[in-house]
Amino acid sequence: MNAATAARIADIYARTLMDLAQESGMVEAVSDDLEAISSVLAQELDLQPFLASPYFAEETRRDLMRRVFSGKVNQLTLHFVLVMVEHDRGGLLSRSIDRFRRLYRAYQGYEPVTATVAQGLSDEQTNKLARDLAEAMKIKIDLDVQVDPSLLGGIVIRHGDKLLDNSIRGRLTRTVSRITSTEKRYKK
Repeated sequence: MNAATAARIADIYARTLMDLAQESGMVEAVSDDLEAISSVLAQELDLQPFLASPYFAEETRRDLMRRVFSGKVNQLTLHFVLVMVEHDRGGLLSRSIDRFRRLYRAYQGYEPVTATVAQGLSDEQTNKLARDLAEAMKIKIDLDVQVDPSLLGGIVIRHGDKLLDNSIRGRLTRTVSRITSTEKRYKK
């Protein structure tokens, strides 16, 4: 399965779980449960490959998940995990949890904003950028910082369909474009 298909499938499962959690008034509880499951997946490095492996029967994988999480997470969350395993999607559990996190943040009123920079930012710089952007945009933001050395310097901010390109590469591109269009005007 390619990455795009895996992402779509993980998204479908996460959205379905979010819908069910909202209907039952358990969004916070499900989010807490998924964080606990994510922690177990991070600690037990063999668990995710086990869930994705076709060499173990679906029943074996499902029984293990039931033993590990029964009584530790609510029934809705446990049922979600078991359904993923039953449909041979256990290998996508971490991706579905990541997608649920984003949905949960949106549920809490946070809007995704991406900042692309030429060099990595320290935690302090990232926190300051997030505070400054939230204040300037007058929204709660969920900041994702990406690094792209080809920017040469500066920053590119994306929020929904809005783009603010204040990178050196962007400035150079705009300058070259202006020079080129000016040359074309005077050649006529």
